[in-house]
Amino acid sequence: MFIGRKNELKLIEDAYRSEKDELVVLYGRRRIGKSSLIKYFSQKKRAFYEFEALEGERTQRQIDHFSQQLHKQVDDPILDSVWFENWEQVFTYLTEKILKRKTRTKKILFLDELPWMAAGRSRLVSLLKYYWDNHWKGRHVMLILCGSVAPFMVKKVLQSNALYGRTTLEILLKGLTPGEAADILSKRSGEEILNYQLVFGGVPKYIEQINLNRSFNENMNILCFSPHGTMLNEIERIFYSQFREPRTYAKIINLLKNGIFSMGEISAKTKIPSGGGLKQYLENLERAEMVRSFIPFDRSRNSKFRKYALADEFMVFFFKYIEPNWRVIRESNSRKLFKTLTQRSFDVWLGFAFERFCLKHAGTLAAIMEFADDLLLASPYFERNDERFQIDLLYKRADRVITVCEIKHHNKKIGTRIIPEMERKCTLVKPPRGYAVEKALISLYGPDSSLKDAGYFHHFVTLDDILNPIARPL
Repeated sequence: MFIGRKNELKLIEDAYRSEKDELVVLYGRRRIGKSSLIKYFSQKKRAFYEFEALEGERTQRQIDHFSQQLHKQVDDPILDSVWFENWEQVFTYLTEKILKRKTRTKKILFLDELPWMAAGRSRLVSLLKYYWDNHWKGRHVMLILCGSVAPFMVKKVLQSNALYGRTTLEILLKGLTPGEAADILSKRSGEEILNYQLVFGGVPKYIEQINLNRSFNENMNILCFSPHGTMLNEIERIFYSQFREPRTYAKIINLLKNGIFSMGEISAKTKIPSGGGLKQYLENLERAEMVRSFIPFDRSRNSKFRKYALADEFMVFFFKYIEPNWRVIRESNSRKLFKTLTQRSFDVWLGFAFERFCLKHAGTLAAIMEFADDLLLASPYFERNDERFQIDLLYKRADRVITVCEIKHHNKKIGTRIIPEMERKCTLVKPPRGYAVEKALISLYGPDSSLKDAGYFHHFVTLDDILNPIARPL
């Protein structure tokens, strides 16, 4: 069952139905569902040709594998005896036998895992540029280039001179929204659905592994706290399958697991020069949704106040509970190891995780509070030397309003005792001249009657609002 991705599907479908040729670049982190998106889009498309590369293989092996897939999709006896020596021969065959055909139906050529297909070299991209310009463009063709967020996709495809000005649609595929993930997990309670998202984020591949006939604790034990748990080695797999310099990226992540840091601090502590190299590493990690950077609402985008924080939900969970207990997990046969290792601190961890969740989905929360169209900036509030955020979420709006948010992960309604705490936070904020300040409470179950009657908060957002945004009354 395919759920969500309505906006991305519309963009791709509109490109398919256009009268012009389309060169689409789709990229995103591993496990995010890029291939599934295109396969779902391609259903009932009559002229769809799909080619998936092999990880870690050299050019000739990639060509041979491409040929095998071609043989399965094209009914041509000549393919029984032909052997392609290079990509020029492959693309010439595609041109003559498939793409030159005059048809009313647009022909779709999907190259999946392009960095693997290119064996890490830019020559394949240059060839694609040549064939696109001289043989494919103008023949009712849709070429889709797909790959993980890696330096190759960014430098050699998106920012390459070869494809500059030729790409007609670029999609950075990100995680599922809270509502989309909730649709997949709909058999479970709201709190349990949230807990899964606080641990696994919106990564479809992770969510698909959850057995909805088991409890949260049972799934966590099987997936993360047993010797053969599928998530036990996931962090290492992510780095080594996605980045060519995994140890460098891992060095940055291993620092950020301990707090928030500026680029200068990251450079000093990791010994990575703060010039273009570190900036590029951080940008790639941001594209992969592993890291996020933040600037206070009262600073410019180029401010040295910019701080970087770990954003990937599973990484945060892994470094807190799995990595320190690695040996115990590998040697244990307990069916309750997750509860044993986490029971003293997990409720507190969920509170911090919920704050990160709200910051990540600030756009969704702004839509729920009905000011998304006026949103200029969503950010935590912090000073240069702060080791953690003083206010976890603050909005700056075009209608000259600053919205300060209080985030609470409590399993009951919130009372008026929160008001002094909120007042203290509001004193930290010095809004620009002419701006009003509004207050928002984001919690699991909203305010109790006393807090609601106090009229102190301008906005309330509950767990039900977050997981069921369409059902929210106007």
